[in-house]
Amino acid sequence: MLRGFEVTEKLWLKDSYLREWDAIVQKVSDGKFVVLDRTAFYPASGGQPSDSGKMIDEKGNEFQVVFVKQFGQDISHEIKPLKEGIGLLEGSKVHCVIDWQKRHKLMRMHSAAHILSAIIFKELGALITGNQLNEDKSRIDFNVKEFDQKLLSGFEAKANEVIQQNLEQKIEFMQFDEAMKLPELFRLKDVLPKNLPELRIVSIGSFDRQADGGTHVKNTGEIGWIKILKLENKGAENRRIYFTVED
Repeated sequence: MLRGFEVTEKLWLKDSYLREWDAIVQKVSDGKFVVLDRTAFYPASGGQPSDSGKMIDEKGNEFQVVFVKQFGQDISHEIKPLKEGIGLLEGSKVHCVIDWQKRHKLMRMHSAAHILSAIIFKELGALITGNQLNEDKSRIDFNVKEFDQKLLSGFEAKANEVIQQNLEQKIEFMQFDEAMKLPELFRLKDVLPKNLPELRIVSIGSFDRQADGGTHVKNTGEIGWIKILKLENKGAENRRIYFTVED
C-alpha cells in the first residue's frame, strides 16, 4: 500500500453526476482487485448494486470494472484483466469512466424508492424491512399487516404526483448526534446507522428527508413515471412491492 494512504475519497457522496475522474492506484490484490485514492464508483450496498465502467491506464490500456464493494476501509474495484502480464500497478495513474446508462437508471430507481417509501410511511407508518434496486425492476418490503390493491393504486398515483412537481433533491451532511435526535430520518426497521462522525441526508424538496448513502437524481422530474408491478405477502406483517420507472 502506498505510504500516506488512509481512506478512499468517496466522490459520489457529494456528486452523483460525476462520470469521469482521475485517480491513483493504492493497492492491487490477486491482479484484479484494485483500491484507488478516490472513486465515484458506487460499491454495492443498501440494496443498490455497484456501478460498473472502466479504468484506463497511462498507456491507454482499458480495464473493465465489473464489481465494486467496500471491505473495511477499502473500496475494492474488481477489474477484468486484459491478458496475462498486463495489469494495474500500485502508484499508477488511471482515468475512470462510469457506465452512465446503468448509473442513471439506478439513480432514478433509488429516488423513486424514496418517494414510495415516504408515502407509505406517511400513510401507514410502515418501515422498510428489505429492498433491492435493479435496472429493470426493484422491490421494497414493508412491515405492515393490511395492504391491498386499492391502497397500492393510490400510492402509485400519489408518487407520480410528487414526481410531476419537479422537486429538487439536495444533499447535506449532519453530525451523528444531531441526526439521531430525528428518528424520522431513518426508515429501515430495526436498523440504525453505525456511530459515524456525520451522516449524509437526502432531501426531496420539503416532501421527504432521509439518511442515505446512495446515488440520486437532482430533480424528481428525471425519474419519469413510477409503475407498481406487483404486491406480494411475505409473512404476517410483511408486504413486498415490485415497481419500475418508465420514461
